[in-house]
Amino acid sequence: MKLRSRMPPLSPVPMATMADVAFLLIIFFMLTSTFARDTGLDITLPKAITSESLPKREVTIWVNRHGQVRVNENWIQPQDLMTALRVEFAQADVRGVTIRGDERVPYGTIVTVMDTAKQLGADITLAAEVEEGTPGAVVVEP
Repeated sequence: MKLRSRMPPLSPVPMATMADVAFLLIIFFMLTSTFARDTGLDITLPKAITSESLPKREVTIWVNRHGQVRVNENWIQPQDLMTALRVEFAQADVRGVTIRGDERVPYGTIVTVMDTAKQLGADITLAAEVEEGTPGAVVVEP
């Protein structure tokens, strides 16, 4: 007489746990990915051979090729730059300014922006993109 086992046969691959793992991986990659903050302005940064990575600044001044100015997320008139910077410095309690200007912005416009920030005692950083594959390109890590 042959006795039968009371346990059901095991399924070869548990598919429910695979779906759980897939969802966990999707959530992990979504949370660890970086999101670009440089949206809203169509500018082309000038190219540079050397660069230095600096800590993130709280105040960013954008100047597009048409001379329009944006301080962080607020569009302003160029003549109101000093007032806007005073407000940003008071809110953020920093003195660092990063200027991101289009490569076709007239030199005088950038100098005016730099002069205005310097009058308020700001530490100024000019943003540029490093050309990949350029012989002699130096990227300085902090």
